[in-house]
Amino acid sequence: MSVKSIVLGTAAMSSVNILRILAQVLVIPILSRLLSPSDYGLVGIAMPFALFAMMLADAGIGMSLIRTPATEREEWSTCFWVSVLFGVVLAVILGGLGKAIAIVFAEPTLSKIVTALAVTVVLQAVFLIPRTAQQQKHQFGVIAATEITAIALGMIAAVAIAVSGGGAWALVGQQVVFFGVRVVLTVWLSPFRPLMRMKGHLLKGHVAFSRDVLANKVLVFFTQSIDNLVIGKVLGSAAVGIYAMAFQFARLPMMLITGPLQYVLYAQLARIKDDQAAISRAFFTVTRGLAIVVFPAVGMVAVAHQAVFDLLLSAKWAPAGDLFMVVAPACALQAVTAIGGTVRMVLGRTDIMLKTTVEFGVLWVIALLLAVRLGLEWTAFSYNVAVLLYTPRSLMLILPIVGGTLVSYLRVIAVPIAITLGCIAVFHEISEVGILGQWALLCVAGILALAGILASALVQRESLREEVALLREPGT
Repeated sequence: MSVKSIVLGTAAMSSVNILRILAQVLVIPILSRLLSPSDYGLVGIAMPFALFAMMLADAGIGMSLIRTPATEREEWSTCFWVSVLFGVVLAVILGGLGKAIAIVFAEPTLSKIVTALAVTVVLQAVFLIPRTAQQQKHQFGVIAATEITAIALGMIAAVAIAVSGGGAWALVGQQVVFFGVRVVLTVWLSPFRPLMRMKGHLLKGHVAFSRDVLANKVLVFFTQSIDNLVIGKVLGSAAVGIYAMAFQFARLPMMLITGPLQYVLYAQLARIKDDQAAISRAFFTVTRGLAIVVFPAVGMVAVAHQAVFDLLLSAKWAPAGDLFMVVAPACALQAVTAIGGTVRMVLGRTDIMLKTTVEFGVLWVIALLLAVRLGLEWTAFSYNVAVLLYTPRSLMLILPIVGGTLVSYLRVIAVPIAITLGCIAVFHEISEVGILGQWALLCVAGILALAGILASALVQRESLREEVALLREPGT
């Protein structure tokens, strides 16, 4: 396995999300002043329906196709046309459901918003297979450039519409422009060119592979989206806006680090899927690296949440900062442990992946329904509790597969957690002095985050050196 290829590919994909965040740092303060929490909440309620339709259009076929040689053009073309046709059907259904969704949530504007977002389902369906071909060819630089261009133009569209008084339509326009630009550039730059052929029997192998993957995606989507829908129904669209903003920050580690790494790592590990020892080494090495970076970074943003949200957004978003502080431990832990899902797919253990998703989903839904009527703070707290309670069970299902134990796993993540707690204590001591302004406190948090990352890496440098050397061995 090429460590260099993984690092460069992950860096390319991470750069996309880093630039997305930088763009948001510039754009969100503008939009947060031009738009209300209700505007964010309306789109927060509508988007899950569009994203669900997109996920069904893919059905996990793209993930399966990565394992199919590009020379099998009829097979690739069949998958492409099936995805496109399915996407069109789903878009029509979604558009037809717009009025019903508006009635359920007592928000008349939702009807037109949902109908407009249905366009993105078709755009995503056309995009999927050409992008899969790029991923198979490891064209991560081209993928990154495409994403960056689409993000930038989407942001520009959002600001332009917001400045003109478009309200929630600024966020809708951002999505339509993003998906539109991305599909045009991807189709143009992808090595894949579909044939005008569609043979149903060529889908059989992909359907078998994607069955559990699709079921897992549906359940993951459900567990990540039901909170917005339940909060919107019980507490209103403004509450959804506050909650969604908190989770937008809380899920940054997944978006910036873990997600890009999973995207690249899957293509790499798929080549050595029969070498369980190499995959096991990769699992523990990547987990250690994620823990070193994620825990100190998230910990310091959480402890400095008041300065972060007040300065980046505005005072009206202060409640979102409080919610972020509550869910930060859970989201950091998820960002580190999520690599287990990639390993399960590589080893063909999608059954276990589905099992963990079902179990956690049930736990989270129960906690959500019990907590939501008590308010946003209790809802966020219940999410934190659900993640922390289920993590040991999740690890018990993956560790035997990779030849590890709970004790060996804890050794990997214990040092970064301990150092992060130390950095948090230092920050509290400094903030208690009371002579520093918010910008100064933000700088202190940043310095402590970097110090925590460096200290975690230095303490574990021998383990890291040995693990990386093993990954570079011939045959892995």
